Amino acid sequence: MTLHTALVKIEEEKISSEKAKKFIASEKNGAESIFVGKVRNENDGKKVIAVTYDAHDQAVIKSFQLICTNALNKFDKNAKIFLEHAKGYASVGEVSILIGVGSGHRDEAFKICRYILEEVKHQSPIWKKEHYADGKEEWLPGHSLRPKKEIK
Repeated sequence: MTLHTALVKIEEEKISSEKAKKFIASEKNGAESIFVGKVRNENDGKKVIAVTYDAHDQAVIKSFQLICTNALNKFDKNAKIFLEHAKGYASVGEVSILIGVGSGHRDEAFKICRYILEEVKHQSPIWKKEHYADGKEEWLPGHSLRPKKEIK
């Protein structure tokens, strides 16, 4: 779904930074920041081999749009934002979330990326199941009760 300055998606296909770079590109940009979150091989002392993400697609898109709108209003109304999150099975090393921001200045680009990442973790209905090397798997608890860090 496209907003005036933000493209937000949830994907079952593999995520690639090329779409983000193309979307945020502008001669007005003094900075382009790309954040790539990946599935890591360990969590809480357990060897992780993969993660399955599940989501309520419409609610996720709505939350992504709100988060991006709030980021634009808070940091740089002229920034361009690309936000995509994985859905389905993702092996260690695969991209789970990609945030791209094009902005007039680096400070705003960095702040928008960080703000979006933290807000997605707190607001978006995305569930994560870890698959472990020992054959076990576990749905992880949500992050909504964590204290929010204020991004300034």
